[in-house]
Amino acid sequence: MRATARGNINVILVFSLAILVFILGAIAGFFIWKQGQKDEAVAAPAYVNLGRVVAQVGGGRFVRTEVQLEIAGAEHSGLFESRRVQVLDRVRSGLGQMSEADLYSVQGKRKAQEAIVAYLNHYFGKPLVLEVYFSNFMVAGG
Repeated sequence: MRATARGNINVILVFSLAILVFILGAIAGFFIWKQGQKDEAVAAPAYVNLGRVVAQVGGGRFVRTEVQLEIAGAEHSGLFESRRVQVLDRVRSGLGQMSEADLYSVQGKRKAQEAIVAYLNHYFGKPLVLEVYFSNFMVAGG
């Protein structure tokens, strides 16, 4: 009789442990699923085309380029349009940080992009600008 009672207790303990593992797995799965939902809920980036920008850089040279900003969501597009003059001024300031040698290197252009992102995010007081893209990058003068 005693062996049967121990066997029943062992079966109950194993069964209880299996249920506990199942419940913990379900809870962990739920939290992982919720995290995936939050990641999908993050707004897709939007783009603001600033058009042609001309800026004076070191050595008396000028840079002419088309500038497009990647921003942290379409809901912020109006903010960039309403403050277009200030945004363009910060872009010109970022380009103005380039030296004459930087004009011809990929690293120099990357430095200018990072400066523009920093100037604009500082101006808005929050990280709205994710990336800056140049096209038709031309250097003249000097």
